[in-house]
Amino acid sequence: MAGAQAEPPPSLSCEGVFARDTDKARLVAAFGAPNVRDGEIPGAEGATEHGTLVFADDPARRIEILWQDEKKSRIPGMVRVGPESTWTFAVQGGALRPGQTLADVRALNGGPFALSGFEWDYGGTVTDWKTGRLARIPGGCTLSVIFAPDPDAPEKALLKVSGDATFSSDGAAMKAVRPKVEVLSFGWPAKP
Repeated sequence: MAGAQAEPPPSLSCEGVFARDTDKARLVAAFGAPNVRDGEIPGAEGATEHGTLVFADDPARRIEILWQDEKKSRIPGMVRVGPESTWTFAVQGGALRPGQTLADVRALNGGPFALSGFEWDYGGTVTDWKTGRLARIPGGCTLSVIFAPDPDAPEKALLKVSGDATFSSDGAAMKAVRPKVEVLSFGWPAKP
């Protein structure tokens, strides 16, 4: 059909359906009961945690939620989408999405950021947005982005940016492995 506009990708934010005060009932109201279920969600170091899955069987639409109050399924501690996701996360000046490059995310942040080295459980995780726009997200949540190196990155280059160390997104060694966003997540730290 000539002139038809493609629908924009689905968008997440830490307001609305995924606000601090959300619960499983709000997810059911937004996405429909058949599309929301409890299940095990992969965590760090091979562990799993009990949470809620939205569109669990569709990697392009799957959303994983871990709750701060697990018994009542309320207050999202983490809302996460993976590498095959078509969801975006609305930020000032655009949107984050899986598959974006270091340069894409640097532009959205408005400057360089720091990330951990690859090849370990927390590899590729942004550790500091510096003074960039992504450090302050509307709605008050905390944003987490995990990069993965290009599978065809030269081994010698990958060794330079691997391990439990911090690297600049602007570093030549980091750019050489051509990392892309693999996982996006956001949530709220537990109140003391």
